[in-house]
Amino acid sequence: MAKRSIAIAAVFGLISSLFLVYTGDGSAYQVAQKQPMKLAAMEGLYQGQEGAGLIVLGMPTPGKQYDDDKDEFVFKFEIPKLLSFLGYRNTEAFVPGVKDLVEGGYEYANENGEVSIAHSAEEKIRMGRMAIAALGEYKQAKDTDDKLKMEESLTVFRENFKYFGYGYLNDPKSIIPNVPLTFYSFHIMVALGFYFILFFILSIFFLFRKQITEKKWFLRLAVLTIPLVYIASVSGWIVAEVGRQPWTIQDILPTVAAVSQIDASAVQITFWLFAFIFTALLIAELKIMTKQIKIGPKEGGH
Repeated sequence: MAKRSIAIAAVFGLISSLFLVYTGDGSAYQVAQKQPMKLAAMEGLYQGQEGAGLIVLGMPTPGKQYDDDKDEFVFKFEIPKLLSFLGYRNTEAFVPGVKDLVEGGYEYANENGEVSIAHSAEEKIRMGRMAIAALGEYKQAKDTDDKLKMEESLTVFRENFKYFGYGYLNDPKSIIPNVPLTFYSFHIMVALGFYFILFFILSIFFLFRKQITEKKWFLRLAVLTIPLVYIASVSGWIVAEVGRQPWTIQDILPTVAAVSQIDASAVQITFWLFAFIFTALLIAELKIMTKQIKIGPKEGGH
């Protein structure tokens, strides 16, 4: 019975890991299309490239800024052209880097498939402020029932709405997330994902050969693998939340303008309530697992 449960868990773990790799490919494509700055930070890509490679292992240069002359990496190992393929389904596609996204000027295909020239962050800030101003003028014109002014303001607003959120920003550099933190978190998450696939393949292999209880080193490795799941999960959240900065809604609502009418005390109460519940669950889980580990597998695998 115990071995059957282990086998089911191993198969389920392998399927889950493979599914996450599959969905990760789709996520990479969506990030490239909708959040190119996040993709650049995930790969430590400061200068855009055609046929960009995917970094397998690397160390970004400490203190690197998008507009300096330092090398992007102290060292790196990459798979050629794979980033372009994952992000744009074309091995020769241009992948914009941090500098390109701040300074603009590169060509890209818009939502209609037409080739356009990317605006700089400074230009987007200017257009965003035009959209904000036009919205204010529209409201004033509506109060005075000025139909002509309303129509003019609405036209300006619609023309610049795409960059509405940039109007709340003061510095073009503010669209750059923490590149090193995003890069390392992403690569830790990916590395652990492939480690889990290998781990579950070995689990199924040893179970098939009825050797899993004899492999003491593997059982110890299984225990050490437990916290790695949490590390992978937290790393993924760091990529998602740090990599999207400064946006709550991409290009529309920056975090500096994202306000809520929820009282601060309600947020604090919720935080400490969840902290208490999950801490209690963690303690209970550790006690149960420790007890079962001390008991060990029963004779005959039953």
